[in-house]
Order: sequence, then structure tokens, then C-alpha cells
Amino acid sequence: MIRVDRIRGVIAILLGTVILAGLLFFVGHGMTLMVVLSGSMTPLMLPGDVIIVAPADPDQIEVGDVVVFQYSGQDERMVITHRVIGIDAETGLFSTRGDANNAPDPFSISKGDIVGRPVFLIPFVGFASEMKKQVILLMVILPSLLLTLLETRKLTRGFSAARRLSRESPAPKGQFFSIKYSRLLSLLSVSLILFLLLTLPSLTGIQTYGSLPGSLDPRDNCITAEGRGLVPELYMVCTPGAGGVPAYGVVQPGEAVTVPISGAETQFTVARSPYILPVFWFVGLAGLNPYLPVLSLAILPGALLTLALHPLWAEKKFVKLRRKRRLVDRVLEN
Repeated sequence: MIRVDRIRGVIAILLGTVILAGLLFFVGHGMTLMVVLSGSMTPLMLPGDVIIVAPADPDQIEVGDVVVFQYSGQDERMVITHRVIGIDAETGLFSTRGDANNAPDPFSISKGDIVGRPVFLIPFVGFASEMKKQVILLMVILPSLLLTLLETRKLTRGFSAARRLSRESPAPKGQFFSIKYSRLLSLLSVSLILFLLLTLPSLTGIQTYGSLPGSLDPRDNCITAEGRGLVPELYMVCTPGAGGVPAYGVVQPGEAVTVPISGAETQFTVARSPYILPVFWFVGLAGLNPYLPVLSLAILPGALLTLALHPLWAEKKFVKLRRKRRLVDRVLEN
């Protein structure tokens, strides 16, 4: 059996540590929160999403990077998040375009216009267009940290009260979890199988091309991606080291879309995943490994669902702790 108050204490301490570390990292690295207001970067970023923007060295910006910049011809309070599609070697100016736009931006930006690069996305948090970073900080982060600190204090007092009770009462009661391992393994297996079946069409649809595939049309350098399964899928052509604008998008079940692979290397992989993850997360994970997005969906949701259903496999019990009596019995036996 596992002591309940110890589990709660560990969870509260870990949660508080993570939140505090996140705040220190956020403030120490000069990051800012910005709300996506337009659909020019759809589906990578949707209106209402909140992005965390980190400062970036303009000399490290490459073609294909998404940057946050301020255009001098616009209102000083307005910033734009678009992708770099070209860099002029002579002037050092950047050409940009929104992923959902058909034409490049009718202007170029300099290194001094770049604010930073988005490093993380929180979906649907910035539903109010007037939300500012101070509002998010006061309404989301600080209350979470305060709640964690209060819970930690409450648990600390609970430990002290339990110790006093154990000294005053000859038979104090303790609350424990009794784990039914057969139910736990069965529920975990069922959850993993369900999400594995959901992601199986995407997992089997991931293809690695060692050379130009038969479906490749040399005239327009395109391949065909077909929707599999019962839910929409995300796809992305992973071309490590090739640079350039990544080819990604959403394909509906039974639909076939043409995917450009201009600039792709001889060997490349087309990553796929059910459209459950935010596209920003999918693109980032697929950039690390083409199989990472679909495997994370196959494993993590099932594990979290099993934890959420803990009343089915973890039963709370109250056990009398007769520590003093046990100690006396041991002394008498010796």
C-alpha cells in the first residue's frame, strides 16, 4: 500500500518546482507572450493561440524560420509573425510570407526589425484579442503558483498534525492507496490499444523515400498524400539539412493532396499524425524525429487516461497504525 499524503506532497512539490522553474526561465531569458490575432500562419498558428517569443540573434536566422518582427511601416504596437522565405546576401534583408498567404509580403525587413522567434505555443488561451501578457501572468501563471504554494503549506501542516496525533493517540489512522495491479495493467493495456488503433493509420502511412518515388512528377516536384483513418491527419515532409520552407498541412479522410518537395534531399521522410496535436507542436516534434508525433499520441494519452481513472484501480483505505504497541511487542519478544 502507498501512503496518500506522501503522494500528494510529492505531486505538490514537483508541480511547484516546475512552475517556479518555468517562471525563472521565462523572466531570465527575456521571453514575452503574444496572442495570434490573424490567420496568416494557419494552420501552424490559429487566431487565439498564445506564443512564447524568445529573443533571437538575427545572424542565426535561416530560410524557413518563423520570426516575430515589427514592420516600420505599421503601427509601432503591431508585430507580425511570418516565415522567412529568402535572405538577400548583399543587403541582408529578409523576405517573409505567411504560410496561409499565396504571395510574399510586399516589403522586406532588416535585422533590427526582428523581435524574436516563437519557441512554444499554448492553444486557445488568447481567445480575447485584447489579452496582454500581464493579464495572462496574473490570471494563469501566478494563481497556479499560489495554489501550489497553499497546497504545499496545507500538506506540511497536515504532516505536523499527523505527527501530533500519532504521539497523542495510541492508535492513529492513516490513509493509504491499495493498488489492484491486475486492474491497473488491464486498464493501461486497453487505453494504449485504443490510442494505438487511432494512430495506426498514420503510423503505417509514414514513408521514407530513398530515391525519387514512382508517384513523383519531375515536372513539378510533388508527391501525393492521401488521408487515412477516420480523423483528419497532419503531414510534413522532413528534409534534414535541406533548409527552406517546410511542406506541411492537413489532409481529410479519403482526401488526396499534392505536397511540394522542392529543395528536398534524395532521401526524405513524410511524417504523419492524427490532427489532435496543435500543428506547431507537430512540426516541432517531426523536426526532431518523423515518428515522434504519432508515437507520443499512441502512448501519452493512454497513460494519462489510466491515471485519470485511478479510482478503478486504486482504492483508498484507512488503516490503524499501532506503532507504539508494535514496538512494545517487539521488545517483549526479544
